[in-house]
Amino acid sequence: MRFVQLTHEVLRELKAQGYTALHSPSLLVNDNPTWVPVKVDLGELFDLDNEMLERISRPAHKQHFLVIGDALQNIREEDLIGSVWV
Repeated sequence: MRFVQLTHEVLRELKAQGYTALHSPSLLVNDNPTWVPVKVDLGELFDLDNEMLERISRPAHKQHFLVIGDALQNIREEDLIGSVWV
């Protein structure tokens, strides 16, 4: 396993392997986050009740979370930041 630069190509490869999101322990203020691919049931993520959403999105956490499909459609290549553990 190794870190590689986050690119659309890497996102497509991760998506093909069944990964749906990237999580980073790096804080939002970090301009070069490290990413870990995760397999999250996005349907369940969006069906969470308000209490659950409040717990996982507290401002104090301020951690990076990136949905792969959304990133491929809405983030330009040059705007992708960080490295992914693959």
